[in-house]
Amino acid sequence: MTSALRRGWLHLASGAGLGRLFSFGSNLLLSRWLGPTDLGLFNLVTTTVQTGETLVRCGADYALNFELGGDPQATQREDGVRLAHSFAQICSAVTLLLCVALGTWLWFGQALFPASIATSLRLIWSVFLLVMFGCEGISASAWEVLLVSQQTALLALRQGLFFPLRLLMAAVGALTLGVTGALGGWCFVAVLQCAWLKQRLGDLWTPFRLWPPLRDSAHQLLKRGLPFYGSNLLSSLIFYPLLLQVARGSGLAEVGYLRIGQIFQQLFAFLPATLVPVLFLQLRVELTFEGQVQRLEMPLRLIWLVLLQVLIVYCLFDHWLLSFLFGAGFEAALLPTRLLLLTALLECLAQLTVQPLLAQGKTRLYGLWQNGSALLAAFLGWLWIPNAGLAAYLLVRLLYVLLPVLGFSWPVFRYLKSPEKMLPLAILSLAIGFVLLAQVFSLASLSWSLPLGLFGTAMLLLLQWSDVKSLAEKLMLGRF
Repeated sequence: MTSALRRGWLHLASGAGLGRLFSFGSNLLLSRWLGPTDLGLFNLVTTTVQTGETLVRCGADYALNFELGGDPQATQREDGVRLAHSFAQICSAVTLLLCVALGTWLWFGQALFPASIATSLRLIWSVFLLVMFGCEGISASAWEVLLVSQQTALLALRQGLFFPLRLLMAAVGALTLGVTGALGGWCFVAVLQCAWLKQRLGDLWTPFRLWPPLRDSAHQLLKRGLPFYGSNLLSSLIFYPLLLQVARGSGLAEVGYLRIGQIFQQLFAFLPATLVPVLFLQLRVELTFEGQVQRLEMPLRLIWLVLLQVLIVYCLFDHWLLSFLFGAGFEAALLPTRLLLLTALLECLAQLTVQPLLAQGKTRLYGLWQNGSALLAAFLGWLWIPNAGLAAYLLVRLLYVLLPVLGFSWPVFRYLKSPEKMLPLAILSLAIGFVLLAQVFSLASLSWSLPLGLFGTAMLLLLQWSDVKSLAEKLMLGRF
């Protein structure tokens, strides 16, 4: 790992580590104080906000990193400043349009909040949602500017401070005012975050300057980022309605169980989430695809090893852990959480293996696999979810992640120095997947988790001992 990559990763890792730890504690309080049904409603609102925060980028975040990410001084040049302003303009304009569409849908559709809720309360929740949606949407461009200028110490505050703070304020609000207090607490931190970003970035971030439009710069960003936007748009248009269908068909409590899985999923994806942004910037320095793959190889193998072992250990103790942390009311979240963690493992592998392809600008291949798997997931989801509910939703998401992993891996694995070291990891991942699927379909009991976990741990230590030793040495020397 290069010194620049190590420094950037340490900034993001320290912020994300502390942030996810505090976020986990706040989520525990939030879950206990709201209960499964209200937690499910809160999850629907925050999913709406997060979906919008992804869509407003229009794929221009990837284009901005591609154009400026190789030079930390790029945002001090005239062309870099112009691209940063254009990206902020894109995010703000799309956020405004989506807020209008969301407000119209909330006013006429009543599809998000239950009809049994009083009109005045639905109105308050709608206002909170629109403010959260707007603040998170326009601030998306500011965080990308910090990334491309390689100000990782400030970028780390996103996960290290603002993420846990909004959950903490939501938990405090939930204790006194239930869902209304939770949304109000989140809303307060979203506004505070925008004010802080403006104070730090100054004229480099101009979210309210919508005129005159920077057409040439916007065209440059959107042309390269279009495959990303198409994939994210298609995914959101598919999975967000499918989640609403789960809520309508199976009840908000099912969405609450999903939230429990997502809490563990955020902890599980800690390593890849912190490594991927700085890894992409470092891969852009390598000129050849082979060199980029070989630079990726060791982080990929070590992260796969760590996440697979964490998944195995979690399956050994999850029944006790869920009851201890969340109480008896969330025991039904056992299998959903296991499936979400398996999905998170595959998603992390996809995020890592696609980085050399993105660094080479091969966005068409990315779009092909992402969009193809999304369309297949949509078809299966609309057929299956009305009958199987949350289980079908989770299995469809698993399929949506699995296909891109296979597609991205083929061109990457051909250039690995030691592809045989990936084979035990792949076999054990496949075995765990089959056992979890058998448990979902009631073909295997939950008691299978103990022998599978012990066997998997022994196999990992035996077959991957060189990687385990390498990881221990890197951690002891502070080089990872």
